[in-house]
Amino acid sequence: MRHRDHVYLSANCISFLSVVEDMESDQLPHFKNLEQYRDVTNTTIDTNYFSITLKNTKDRFAERFEQFKTNKRTLAFIVNPLNTNTNEINIEPFGMDVGSLQMQLLDLKTKDLWSGKFTELKKKLEVQKCMQFAQNKWTSLKEIPR
Repeated sequence: MRHRDHVYLSANCISFLSVVEDMESDQLPHFKNLEQYRDVTNTTIDTNYFSITLKNTKDRFAERFEQFKTNKRTLAFIVNPLNTNTNEINIEPFGMDVGSLQMQLLDLKTKDLWSGKFTELKKKLEVQKCMQFAQNKWTSLKEIPR
């Protein structure tokens, strides 16, 4: 994951936790329909139920994505194998032994043709991502009502 992805994910987790805090304080700014229903019907909303559900969701999310933290170096290897120390990654999912992987990476790093091609393709992919992102932003801007 890139730094901006970590920042985005962290920001979403923090905002998610603020929803839980709002729910516990009996305020519902993130749930406008529920707030309107409560105000119109004068009913008591069991915010404790929603709060527990949101906390459980957060905990399950944290459990499922803990693997990303533990496999950070392995995931970085997939994105950029040229700057990888094979002793720091878990190669078990690839079905290879360490010696074979080290030899293949050494071959990749020392052959200018392969390392140059890999770097060139990576740059092209980044440019394509940026162009796609820019195109989506402009399309979204056109759809905004004036």
